[in-house]
Amino acid sequence: MKKIKIILILCIVAVFLIGMTSCTAAAETTAAAETTAAAETTAAAETTAAAETETKDKFVIGYDIYWLGNAWSLQLAEEFKYAIQQEYADQIEEVYYTSSDGDMAKNLSNFEDLVAKGCDIIFITPITPDNLVASIDDAMAKGIKVIVFGSAYAGENYTSFINISDYEWGVKSAEFIAESIDGKGKVAMINGIAGSGSQVDTYEGAMSVFSKFPDITNLPEVYGEWDFSKTKIVMQDLLAAHPDIAAVWTFSEPRAVVETYKDNNLPYVPTIWHGENGEMKLWQEIKDEEGFDAVVVSKPSTMSVDALHIGMAALQGEEVEKEVMLPVPIFTVDDLDDLILPDLPDKIRVPTYLPVEKLKELFE
Repeated sequence: MKKIKIILILCIVAVFLIGMTSCTAAAETTAAAETTAAAETTAAAETTAAAETETKDKFVIGYDIYWLGNAWSLQLAEEFKYAIQQEYADQIEEVYYTSSDGDMAKNLSNFEDLVAKGCDIIFITPITPDNLVASIDDAMAKGIKVIVFGSAYAGENYTSFINISDYEWGVKSAEFIAESIDGKGKVAMINGIAGSGSQVDTYEGAMSVFSKFPDITNLPEVYGEWDFSKTKIVMQDLLAAHPDIAAVWTFSEPRAVVETYKDNNLPYVPTIWHGENGEMKLWQEIKDEEGFDAVVVSKPSTMSVDALHIGMAALQGEEVEKEVMLPVPIFTVDDLDDLILPDLPDKIRVPTYLPVEKLKELFE
């Protein structure tokens, strides 16, 4: 009798274990099936999105004009407008342009408006490095391509970032100034708009060089705000307080700097040109004057066209570089004849892709 009970107990245990094994196997099979189905659904969605981008004939483009306060920012936008019509008109359904007027809040609201308009891609220049990060992250999550260009950006999620290194601009320009004054003397420091990404980076780059020269005294940084009249005023104030300035490092309107010396009949000192046509004309006039020395350290307004080419390639499904740092162009007096446009307006930035008639329309 005991044997029969033991056998019955063993049978019950065996049945229980078989049942548990079957349940576990079924659960594993179900989980595997669900995982596979989810993966297939995600892959299908990604494939569909990619296919839609690749097969789409025309695209909706958004472009925020971050500022129209000087010729550089105006030409940055106009180079883009001209290139997109000349090269990509057959691929464009609509182009929406907004203007931020250098205002951080407007920069953000304009970007969000472009998202709401259903843009396939948005070209944006941030007013500050971090004012657009959350909104750009959201746009990218929605499948909108975002090209950030022309100014420093703190985020990491975008289709491509295009700029010169503003820090390197500061380095190259400061190296020229330090060499031109043999590493000694007072250097005036005039920058653009306080707090902008390019203002911060150019200054840091310049100071990384000047700090190596114990006999160079850098005057406190002042701001010309990329405005001719304001830059002229701050230069006049600097000369009144420091008549013994040895050179002027400026990221704001260098022609205003040199004309201040000219208006006051003061001996010229070394400075940095940015590539404005009026600078080239003035350079031609005073290049042989005693004490004057200069190079063009350019931040080309044509970078908006580089941004356009990269963005349109991304829309066509091509793989594009996430970080594109353009070289900092430097031109010497030997390049002057190739740069100067003697019969065209002063405000034009050179070099340019815009035709003569368009340049006259914009700047005359």
